[in-house]
Amino acid sequence: DSNTSVSESDAKPYSTRRSRPQKDFASAKNKRMTPQPTDRFMDPSSRTGERRDSLRMLDANINRANEALRTLEDVARFRDLAAAQIAYKKLRHELQAVVQAWPSQELLAARHTASDVGTDQKTDSETVRSGGMLHIATAAANRLQQSLRCIEESAKHLFPDSALAVEKIRYACYDLNANSLLSLQRDLDFLRHARLYLLVDCQLPLKEFSERIAAVANAGVDLIQIRDKQKDALDLLAYIREAQAVVDATKTRIIVNDRADIARLSNAYGLHVGQTDLTIAQSRSLIRPEAVVGLSTHDITQVQEAIQLSADYVGCGPTFASNTKSFDAFSGVAFLKQAAMLLEDSKIPGFAIGGIDINNVCEVIAAGFQRVAVSGAIWKASDPADAAKRMRQELG
Repeated sequence: DSNTSVSESDAKPYSTRRSRPQKDFASAKNKRMTPQPTDRFMDPSSRTGERRDSLRMLDANINRANEALRTLEDVARFRDLAAAQIAYKKLRHELQAVVQAWPSQELLAARHTASDVGTDQKTDSETVRSGGMLHIATAAANRLQQSLRCIEESAKHLFPDSALAVEKIRYACYDLNANSLLSLQRDLDFLRHARLYLLVDCQLPLKEFSERIAAVANAGVDLIQIRDKQKDALDLLAYIREAQAVVDATKTRIIVNDRADIARLSNAYGLHVGQTDLTIAQSRSLIRPEAVVGLSTHDITQVQEAIQLSADYVGCGPTFASNTKSFDAFSGVAFLKQAAMLLEDSKIPGFAIGGIDINNVCEVIAAGFQRVAVSGAIWKASDPADAAKRMRQELG
């Protein structure tokens, strides 16, 4: 038995022994056959070995989390998702601040990639990202959440005072990942290239409405927002579905005003909400994930809030007096100049709105807006298609 205790006489030097002890051949054989630990550090069953392995796991997941954060930050950066890019960068710096309080030399000493049994274990899905940016971001988002959980659990064991800080970062990444992945599913490139946005009601007979929608769509209108507070839900849905069918063969997209339920039922390209309607977050919970959400803004504070809330686009106004809607005050061209600089930095498309027509659109362009939302100037013109073409030419 290898665990047999050594007698006091056996512990003495050989020259002082009066007789040689009987050799335990079975014990010697067992010792020769027992595999010795090959780990380059120490016996993993020791307390020191457990700390080393915990540090090794922690180090691997810190690297994994930082790589995931950098990947997500760059995806957001190169897809012009400015708010997400800033948020991921902030999380990356927060994680680095936590890690800096830990013993870096000990973490580096525990690293040994060559002996990591997990480096060669790959699934087929890990070697392909056929879905482009969305698949790259999805993989990185999953990797980030998993690695943050591992970091948190390791911190509870090694550095318990830091565990809550890691937990806070992990929770923050859940919402950020969800918003970013949803943004990548939306066709935001179309919005960025859109110039002419038309707001229409449903007061015409359905056949005439359909013919006019077709005319303006073929004349260069990019987006058509359908809004009519006087129509009941079923009639409004019928008009929207008719518009969807008419523009199906064109590049024009349909936006629904206010009604998230109808936007969902009609599979509209997006939903537009005002300051007193459902919030952007509430709207997104009701519509399709790939649908865009726009928000009306009337001052620079509301534009800043829209950017923070990750609105897909904003309407800025009212710029001039309008026959379509009445306002107590007008934001004017000065507001457009302020908003234009903010929106340029955030990469969020902004549409000037409110009383804009062929005669004053030059003032809007001079204020820094190349996108406009109009209503009566086109929809109620004697020749809507011609009015749309002329407005489009002005916008370039």
